[in-house]
Amino acid sequence: MLQNQKLFQLVMSGIMALLFVNFYLKNKELSLQNSYGMVSVLTAAQDIAPHTLLTPNLLNTKQVPLKFLEPGAIMIKVPEQIYSRVQGKVTVTGVPSGGQILQANLSDPSIKDTGVAPLLPPGKRGYLLRLGNMDVAELILPGNHIDVMATFTVRQKDSSASRATYTILQNILVVGVGKELKKSNQDVTGKKEGSEGLILTLALESEEAERLSLAQAESQGEITVVVRPHGDESIKALPGVTPSGLLGH
Repeated sequence: MLQNQKLFQLVMSGIMALLFVNFYLKNKELSLQNSYGMVSVLTAAQDIAPHTLLTPNLLNTKQVPLKFLEPGAIMIKVPEQIYSRVQGKVTVTGVPSGGQILQANLSDPSIKDTGVAPLLPPGKRGYLLRLGNMDVAELILPGNHIDVMATFTVRQKDSSASRATYTILQNILVVGVGKELKKSNQDVTGKKEGSEGLILTLALESEEAERLSLAQAESQGEITVVVRPHGDESIKALPGVTPSGLLGH
């Protein structure tokens, strides 16, 4: 009887030891998997400078051990959604080639924080157009499209001069709207007065920028803009208007 009891205790001790070893090994295996299991993360395909708009050609995916996953790194679980989480985002600081893309290093583009470059469509250039009419600021928001008109002095065939207004640019994207305090002027009493001007940041092609620059010089700054309704991308050939045409002659 006593021998059977001792044998039972030995068997139970062996079973408990086996269960403990099995539990220990499973925990160790799970710990190793958590440390060295591979995950897919979004990385830089090349050196990315600060304030750079993230585009697919700048990004890549890479398998890294979970142990080396950086806090805030963007993990890719669905291949079709590789770039959806960073679309329209810009970097705050630079990212070296192969570096993990971190949520904390991304922001939405704005002229104040990232400059105008990330806001420009491919092939466009940022152009600052200064207008004296502040009233138009109430009509224009970033993302609107405008037409630009300039008024010139035109010489007629009989050597007389008249004024003419032409639409020189159509369907131009406005990426920024701001105010500028101009230099103080002196009135007849000698008192200095400051005045504000409106600055529009436009997205132009190189040829459009040249045309607008010349128009500003030739018109001596007599530039006006009109706002287009959303969705209107039509381009029309407009002859311009002269005083005689304005009177119907």
